[in-house]
Amino acid sequence: MTETDEKLEHLREKIRTSDFQHSRGLSNEVSYYILAYDPQDEPIVAESITNMKEQLNHETVGVDIIEFNVYDIMWNLIDQMGIRDAVIDMEAEDGIDYLSEQLNNAFEMTESDNKFVKYMKNKLEDKTDVVVFVTGIGQIFPLIRAHKILNTMHQIISDIPVVLFYPGKYDSLSLSMFGEAKEDNYYRAFQIN
Repeated sequence: MTETDEKLEHLREKIRTSDFQHSRGLSNEVSYYILAYDPQDEPIVAESITNMKEQLNHETVGVDIIEFNVYDIMWNLIDQMGIRDAVIDMEAEDGIDYLSEQLNNAFEMTESDNKFVKYMKNKLEDKTDVVVFVTGIGQIFPLIRAHKILNTMHQIISDIPVVLFYPGKYDSLSLSMFGEAKEDNYYRAFQIN
């Protein structure tokens, strides 16, 4: 069993507990978790997420898993704004750094109610007894950074357990995408070990 398999199994067991589902025992911290994994294990993680959603959503554990793939959300928002062709052209003409800056502005990523958070919040309206899985962060990198999503998400979504699946490293202080690209510090999430 790989380290990633062990973390996924630990998460599966954790989700089944009432303390996890109701955010108990966290010293008033937001119930945000990061499951960091070796990027090469992406197929294992994707399959496990599908299996957890199918199994746990049909068991009587009292909780439903809702997955938000931020890559899919990004394209959904781009299409809603009618700028898909402009985005593709901008990357080709101006480069990824400029495109990243423009998308962060368009999605209002410095605002606590940015477009990603609004999208998720709207989908969670009237939902109770859920656990949120945030996926696709490796696919969206470097356009949108994990810490930007997490920093704004916890201001809006604070009473629901959230698990970010992160292809890289997290040491309870900083994130490192793919184990190489350093992101800004993020220290409010608990590690899934």
